[in-house]
Amino acid sequence: MSPCRFVALSALLVMSPHLARGQASAEEKVTAEALFDEGKRLLIDGQLAPACEKLEQSQRIDPAVGTLLYLAECFEKSGRTASAWATFREAASAARASGQADRARIGQDRASRLEPKLVRLTVRVENENVSIEGFQLRRRGELVPRPVWGVPVPVDPGEQLIEATAPGYQPFSQRISVDKQPGTVTVPALTKLSVSDQPATKPPPPLPPTASAMPASSSSPGDTGSNPADAPAPSNAQRSVGITLGIIGILGVGTGSYFGLRARSKNNEAKEHCPNSPKCDDAYGPELTEQANQAAVLSNTAFGVGGTALVAGGFLLLTAPSKARKSGLDLRFVPVAGAREVGAQVVGSF
Repeated sequence: MSPCRFVALSALLVMSPHLARGQASAEEKVTAEALFDEGKRLLIDGQLAPACEKLEQSQRIDPAVGTLLYLAECFEKSGRTASAWATFREAASAARASGQADRARIGQDRASRLEPKLVRLTVRVENENVSIEGFQLRRRGELVPRPVWGVPVPVDPGEQLIEATAPGYQPFSQRISVDKQPGTVTVPALTKLSVSDQPATKPPPPLPPTASAMPASSSSPGDTGSNPADAPAPSNAQRSVGITLGIIGILGVGTGSYFGLRARSKNNEAKEHCPNSPKCDDAYGPELTEQANQAAVLSNTAFGVGGTALVAGGFLLLTAPSKARKSGLDLRFVPVAGAREVGAQVVGSF
Protein backbone atom coordinates (compact mmCIF):
# COMPACT_ATOMS: atom_id res chain seq x y z
CA MET A 1 0.00 0.00 0.00
CA SER A 2 1.42 3.38 -1.00
CA PRO A 3 2.06 6.07 1.69
CA CYS A 4 -0.50 8.36 0.04
CA ARG A 5 -3.28 5.77 0.32
CA PHE A 6 -2.34 5.01 3.93
CA VAL A 7 -2.52 8.73 4.79
CA ALA A 8 -5.89 9.01 3.07
CA LEU A 9 -7.24 6.02 5.00
CA SER A 10 -5.87 7.48 8.23
CA ALA A 11 -7.53 10.83 7.57
CA LEU A 12 -10.89 9.17 6.96
CA LEU A 13 -10.65 7.07 10.12
CA VAL A 14 -9.56 9.94 12.35
CA MET A 15 -12.81 11.78 11.56
CA SER A 16 -14.65 9.23 13.69
CA PRO A 17 -12.32 6.52 14.99
CA HIS A 18 -14.82 4.67 17.15
CA LEU A 19 -18.30 4.35 15.71
CA ALA A 20 -20.78 1.54 16.06
CA ARG A 21 -19.72 0.99 19.66
CA GLY A 22 -21.45 -1.47 21.90
CA GLN A 23 -22.88 -0.72 25.31
CA ALA A 24 -19.55 -0.04 26.99
CA SER A 25 -19.18 1.86 30.25
CA ALA A 26 -17.48 5.23 30.39
CA GLU A 27 -14.37 3.67 31.93
CA GLU A 28 -14.25 1.00 29.22
CA LYS A 29 -14.59 3.63 26.51
CA VAL A 30 -11.67 5.60 27.96
CA THR A 31 -9.54 2.43 28.10
CA ALA A 32 -10.49 1.47 24.53
CA GLU A 33 -9.66 4.97 23.25
CA ALA A 34 -6.25 4.90 24.93
CA LEU A 35 -5.46 1.48 23.46
CA PHE A 36 -6.67 2.62 20.04
CA ASP A 37 -4.47 5.73 20.07
CA GLU A 38 -1.44 3.75 21.21
CA GLY A 39 -2.03 1.03 18.60
CA LYS A 40 -2.39 3.60 15.84
CA ARG A 41 0.87 5.28 16.91
CA LEU A 42 2.74 1.97 16.96
CA LEU A 43 1.31 1.09 13.54
CA ILE A 44 2.58 4.34 12.02
CA ASP A 45 5.99 3.74 13.63
CA GLY A 46 6.15 0.27 12.08
CA GLN A 47 5.97 -1.66 15.39
CA LEU A 48 3.46 -4.12 14.04
CA ALA A 49 3.27 -6.83 16.71
CA PRO A 50 2.48 -4.51 19.65
CA ALA A 51 0.28 -2.36 17.41
CA CYS A 52 -1.94 -5.30 16.45
CA GLU A 53 -2.14 -6.40 20.09
CA LYS A 54 -3.28 -2.94 21.29
CA LEU A 55 -5.85 -2.62 18.53
CA GLU A 56 -7.24 -6.10 19.24
CA GLN A 57 -7.59 -5.24 22.93
CA SER A 58 -9.38 -2.00 22.08
CA GLN A 59 -11.78 -3.84 19.77
CA ARG A 60 -12.57 -6.45 22.43
CA ILE A 61 -13.36 -3.78 25.04
CA ASP A 62 -15.40 -1.46 22.82
CA PRO A 63 -16.01 -2.61 19.21
CA ALA A 64 -15.79 0.07 16.50
CA VAL A 65 -15.60 0.17 12.70
CA GLY A 66 -12.57 2.46 12.77
CA THR A 67 -10.69 0.09 15.06
CA LEU A 68 -11.48 -2.84 12.76
CA LEU A 69 -10.09 -1.03 9.73
CA TYR A 70 -6.87 -0.12 11.51
CA LEU A 71 -6.57 -3.67 12.85
CA ALA A 72 -7.01 -5.12 9.35
CA GLU A 73 -4.34 -2.71 8.10
CA CYS A 74 -2.00 -3.96 10.85
CA PHE A 75 -2.68 -7.62 9.97
CA GLU A 76 -1.97 -6.95 6.29
CA LYS A 77 1.34 -5.23 7.01
CA SER A 78 2.30 -8.17 9.28
CA GLY A 79 1.75 -10.66 6.44
CA ARG A 80 -1.36 -12.17 8.05
CA THR A 81 -3.36 -11.99 4.84
CA ALA A 82 -6.23 -14.23 5.91
CA SER A 83 -6.75 -12.34 9.17
CA ALA A 84 -6.58 -9.01 7.31
CA TRP A 85 -9.05 -10.20 4.65
CA ALA A 86 -11.56 -11.41 7.24
CA THR A 87 -11.22 -8.24 9.33
CA PHE A 88 -11.71 -5.95 6.34
CA ARG A 89 -14.88 -7.88 5.45
CA GLU A 90 -16.10 -7.61 9.05
CA ALA A 91 -15.45 -3.86 9.03
CA ALA A 92 -17.34 -3.46 5.74
CA SER A 93 -20.33 -5.38 7.09
CA ALA A 94 -20.39 -3.33 10.32
CA ALA A 95 -20.07 -0.08 8.37
CA ARG A 96 -22.98 -0.98 6.09
CA ALA A 97 -25.12 -1.85 9.11
CA SER A 98 -24.41 1.56 10.68
CA GLY A 99 -24.90 3.55 7.47
CA GLN A 100 -21.21 4.39 6.91
CA ALA A 101 -21.07 3.99 3.14
CA ASP A 102 -17.50 5.31 2.69
CA ARG A 103 -16.06 2.93 5.26
CA ALA A 104 -18.05 0.03 3.88
CA ARG A 105 -16.60 0.71 0.44
CA ILE A 106 -13.03 0.94 1.81
CA GLY A 107 -13.37 -2.33 3.73
CA GLN A 108 -14.85 -4.17 0.76
CA ASP A 109 -12.23 -2.83 -1.69
CA ARG A 110 -9.34 -3.78 0.57
CA ALA A 111 -10.76 -7.27 1.11
CA SER A 112 -11.22 -7.73 -2.64
CA ARG A 113 -7.59 -6.76 -3.33
CA LEU A 114 -6.39 -9.29 -0.75
CA GLU A 115 -8.52 -12.20 -1.92
CA PRO A 116 -6.22 -13.28 -4.83
CA LYS A 117 -3.30 -13.47 -2.38
CA LEU A 118 -5.01 -15.82 0.04
CA VAL A 119 -3.66 -19.31 0.64
CA ARG A 120 -6.10 -22.01 1.70
CA LEU A 121 -5.80 -25.12 3.82
CA THR A 122 -8.13 -28.11 3.57
CA VAL A 123 -8.39 -30.55 6.47
CA ARG A 124 -10.12 -33.80 5.56
CA VAL A 125 -11.33 -36.25 8.19
CA GLU A 126 -11.78 -39.96 7.47
CA ASN A 127 -15.34 -41.18 7.94
CA GLU A 128 -14.36 -43.64 10.69
CA ASN A 129 -13.62 -40.67 12.98
CA VAL A 130 -17.02 -39.08 12.55
CA SER A 131 -18.77 -41.71 14.65
CA ILE A 132 -16.23 -41.58 17.50
CA GLU A 133 -17.75 -39.98 20.57
CA GLY A 134 -15.69 -37.02 21.80
CA PHE A 135 -13.69 -36.63 18.57
CA GLN A 136 -12.20 -33.13 18.25
CA LEU A 137 -10.26 -31.43 15.47
CA ARG A 138 -8.06 -28.40 16.18
CA ARG A 139 -5.97 -26.08 14.05
CA ARG A 140 -3.32 -24.06 15.86
CA GLY A 141 -5.11 -24.87 19.11
CA GLU A 142 -8.49 -23.60 17.92
CA LEU A 143 -11.43 -25.99 17.61
CA VAL A 144 -12.45 -26.62 13.98
CA PRO A 145 -16.25 -27.08 13.69
CA ARG A 146 -17.54 -30.05 11.70
CA PRO A 147 -19.05 -27.97 8.83
CA VAL A 148 -15.54 -26.73 8.00
CA TRP A 149 -14.06 -30.24 7.63
CA GLY A 150 -13.00 -30.73 4.03
CA VAL A 151 -13.56 -27.06 3.11
CA PRO A 152 -10.63 -24.95 1.77
CA VAL A 153 -10.27 -22.26 4.44
CA PRO A 154 -8.07 -19.15 4.05
CA VAL A 155 -5.20 -19.22 6.57
CA ASP A 156 -2.34 -16.91 7.41
CA PRO A 157 0.91 -18.00 5.71
CA GLY A 158 3.22 -20.03 7.92
CA GLU A 159 3.22 -23.27 9.87
CA GLN A 160 -0.09 -24.82 10.78
CA LEU A 161 -0.51 -27.50 13.47
CA ILE A 162 -3.39 -29.93 12.97
CA GLU A 163 -4.44 -32.09 15.93
CA ALA A 164 -7.17 -34.73 16.30
CA THR A 165 -8.05 -36.35 19.62
CA ALA A 166 -10.70 -38.67 21.07
CA PRO A 167 -11.00 -40.44 24.43
CA GLY A 168 -9.49 -43.91 24.28
CA TYR A 169 -7.77 -43.33 20.92
CA GLN A 170 -4.21 -42.55 19.84
CA PRO A 171 -4.04 -38.80 19.08
CA PHE A 172 -3.00 -37.54 15.66
CA SER A 173 -0.97 -34.40 14.89
CA GLN A 174 0.71 -33.00 11.79
CA ARG A 175 2.51 -29.76 11.01
CA ILE A 176 2.25 -28.26 7.54
CA SER A 177 3.79 -25.08 6.17
CA VAL A 178 1.44 -23.10 3.95
CA ASP A 179 2.94 -20.22 1.97
CA LYS A 180 1.88 -19.50 -1.60
CA GLN A 181 0.37 -22.87 -2.50
CA PRO A 182 -2.76 -24.38 -0.96
CA GLY A 183 -2.25 -27.23 1.47
CA THR A 184 -4.18 -30.35 2.41
CA VAL A 185 -4.08 -32.51 5.53
CA THR A 186 -5.97 -35.78 5.89
CA VAL A 187 -6.72 -37.07 9.38
CA PRO A 188 -6.61 -40.89 9.19
CA ALA A 189 -8.83 -43.16 11.22
CA LEU A 190 -7.63 -42.94 14.81
CA THR A 191 -6.23 -46.10 16.37
CA LYS A 192 -8.03 -47.35 19.43
CA LEU A 193 -5.75 -47.73 22.45
CA SER A 194 -5.35 -51.14 24.03
CA VAL A 195 -6.19 -51.65 27.67
CA SER A 196 -2.48 -51.63 28.61
CA ASP A 197 -1.90 -48.36 26.74
CA GLN A 198 -4.75 -46.49 28.36
CA PRO A 199 -3.89 -44.41 31.42
CA ALA A 200 -4.42 -46.33 34.61
CA THR A 201 -7.17 -45.15 36.88
CA LYS A 202 -6.77 -45.52 40.60
CA PRO A 203 -9.55 -47.49 42.31
CA PRO A 204 -11.65 -45.48 44.75
CA PRO A 205 -10.56 -45.77 48.39
CA PRO A 206 -12.47 -48.41 50.39
CA LEU A 207 -15.38 -47.18 52.44
CA PRO A 208 -15.00 -47.32 56.22
CA PRO A 209 -16.79 -50.27 57.85
CA THR A 210 -20.31 -49.53 58.99
CA ALA A 211 -22.02 -50.78 62.11
CA SER A 212 -24.01 -53.33 60.11
CA ALA A 213 -20.82 -54.72 58.61
CA MET A 214 -19.14 -55.21 62.00
CA PRO A 215 -19.36 -58.75 63.42
CA ALA A 216 -21.73 -59.02 66.35
CA SER A 217 -20.02 -59.62 69.69
CA SER A 218 -21.11 -62.73 71.57
CA SER A 219 -19.18 -61.92 74.73
CA SER A 220 -21.02 -61.60 78.01
CA PRO A 221 -21.13 -58.35 80.00
CA GLY A 222 -18.37 -59.66 82.22
CA ASP A 223 -16.13 -60.65 79.32
CA THR A 224 -12.85 -58.72 79.33
CA GLY A 225 -12.28 -59.24 75.61
CA SER A 226 -13.51 -55.71 74.90
CA ASN A 227 -13.09 -52.71 77.17
CA PRO A 228 -16.17 -50.45 77.29
CA ALA A 229 -13.97 -47.67 78.66
CA ASP A 230 -12.21 -47.46 75.27
CA ALA A 231 -15.38 -46.16 73.60
CA PRO A 232 -16.12 -42.47 74.05
CA ALA A 233 -18.97 -41.80 76.48
CA PRO A 234 -22.02 -40.35 74.69
CA SER A 235 -22.57 -37.86 77.50
CA ASN A 236 -19.07 -36.32 77.36
CA ALA A 237 -19.89 -33.80 74.62
CA GLN A 238 -23.13 -32.71 76.26
CA ARG A 239 -21.42 -32.32 79.64
CA SER A 240 -18.59 -30.29 78.08
CA VAL A 241 -21.06 -27.92 76.44
CA GLY A 242 -23.01 -27.61 79.67
CA ILE A 243 -19.89 -26.79 81.69
CA THR A 244 -18.81 -24.22 79.07
CA LEU A 245 -22.20 -22.53 79.17
CA GLY A 246 -22.06 -22.54 82.96
CA ILE A 247 -18.71 -20.76 82.93
CA ILE A 248 -20.05 -18.22 80.44
CA GLY A 249 -23.07 -17.71 82.70
CA ILE A 250 -20.91 -17.10 85.76
CA LEU A 251 -18.81 -14.59 83.84
CA GLY A 252 -21.99 -12.88 82.63
CA VAL A 253 -23.38 -12.63 86.15
CA GLY A 254 -20.08 -11.27 87.41
CA THR A 255 -19.96 -8.70 84.63
CA GLY A 256 -23.56 -7.71 85.28
CA SER A 257 -22.80 -7.26 88.97
CA TYR A 258 -19.82 -5.02 88.20
CA PHE A 259 -21.80 -2.74 85.90
CA GLY A 260 -24.74 -2.73 88.31
CA LEU A 261 -22.52 -1.43 91.10
CA ARG A 262 -21.03 1.11 88.71
CA ALA A 263 -24.49 2.30 87.68
CA ARG A 264 -25.49 2.76 91.34
CA SER A 265 -22.27 4.64 92.07
CA LYS A 266 -22.67 6.99 89.09
CA ASN A 267 -26.32 7.57 89.94
CA ASN A 268 -25.41 8.57 93.52
CA GLU A 269 -22.77 10.97 92.19
CA ALA A 270 -25.32 12.47 89.82
CA LYS A 271 -27.73 13.07 92.72
CA GLU A 272 -24.99 14.87 94.63
CA HIS A 273 -24.46 17.23 91.68
CA CYS A 274 -28.15 17.59 90.94
CA PRO A 275 -30.08 17.41 94.24
CA ASN A 276 -33.09 19.06 92.61
CA SER A 277 -33.31 16.66 89.65
CA PRO A 278 -34.56 16.81 86.94
CA LYS A 279 -33.51 20.48 87.15
CA CYS A 280 -29.73 20.67 87.34
CA ASP A 281 -27.42 23.66 87.27
CA ASP A 282 -24.22 21.57 87.32
CA ALA A 283 -23.04 20.60 83.80
CA TYR A 284 -21.35 17.49 85.18
CA GLY A 285 -24.61 16.12 86.59
CA PRO A 286 -26.22 15.09 83.25
CA GLU A 287 -22.97 13.43 82.16
CA LEU A 288 -22.93 11.31 85.32
CA THR A 289 -26.56 10.41 84.74
CA GLU A 290 -25.73 9.29 81.18
CA GLN A 291 -22.83 7.14 82.47
CA ALA A 292 -25.15 5.60 85.04
CA ASN A 293 -27.71 4.76 82.35
CA GLN A 294 -25.08 3.17 80.11
CA ALA A 295 -23.74 1.07 82.96
CA ALA A 296 -27.30 -0.03 83.81
CA VAL A 297 -27.91 -1.14 80.23
CA LEU A 298 -24.66 -3.13 80.19
CA SER A 299 -25.54 -4.66 83.56
CA ASN A 300 -28.98 -5.79 82.39
CA THR A 301 -27.53 -7.21 79.17
CA ALA A 302 -24.79 -9.13 80.98
CA PHE A 303 -27.28 -10.50 83.53
CA GLY A 304 -29.58 -11.59 80.70
CA VAL A 305 -26.84 -13.39 78.78
CA GLY A 306 -25.34 -14.89 81.93
CA GLY A 307 -28.68 -16.08 83.24
CA THR A 308 -29.61 -17.67 79.91
CA ALA A 309 -26.23 -19.43 79.68
CA LEU A 310 -26.56 -20.71 83.27
CA VAL A 311 -30.03 -22.12 82.66
CA ALA A 312 -28.99 -23.75 79.36
CA GLY A 313 -25.79 -25.17 80.83
CA GLY A 314 -27.58 -26.52 83.86
CA PHE A 315 -30.21 -28.15 81.67
CA LEU A 316 -27.55 -29.89 79.58
CA LEU A 317 -25.76 -31.14 82.67
CA LEU A 318 -28.93 -32.37 84.32
CA THR A 319 -30.15 -34.19 81.22
CA ALA A 320 -26.79 -35.70 80.25
CA PRO A 321 -26.89 -39.53 80.43
CA SER A 322 -25.04 -40.72 83.50
CA LYS A 323 -22.20 -43.20 83.10
CA ALA A 324 -20.85 -45.81 85.43
CA ARG A 325 -18.98 -44.07 88.24
CA LYS A 326 -15.53 -45.26 89.18
CA SER A 327 -15.73 -43.47 92.54
CA GLY A 328 -18.54 -42.83 95.00
CA LEU A 329 -18.51 -39.05 94.51
CA ASP A 330 -20.86 -37.42 91.98
CA LEU A 331 -20.43 -33.67 91.39
CA ARG A 332 -23.05 -31.74 89.47
CA PHE A 333 -23.26 -28.11 88.36
CA VAL A 334 -26.75 -26.76 89.20
CA PRO A 335 -28.00 -23.29 88.17
CA VAL A 336 -29.92 -21.17 90.68
CA ALA A 337 -32.27 -18.51 89.32
CA GLY A 338 -34.55 -16.34 91.43
CA ALA A 339 -36.56 -13.19 91.12
CA ARG A 340 -33.66 -10.99 92.28
CA GLU A 341 -30.53 -13.03 91.63
CA VAL A 342 -29.01 -15.55 89.28
CA GLY A 343 -26.23 -17.90 90.34
CA ALA A 344 -24.95 -21.43 90.42
CA GLN A 345 -23.84 -24.03 92.91
CA VAL A 346 -22.05 -27.38 92.88
CA VAL A 347 -23.77 -30.24 94.67
CA GLY A 348 -22.45 -33.70 95.33
CA SER A 349 -23.62 -37.10 96.46
CA PHE A 350 -21.86 -40.21 97.72
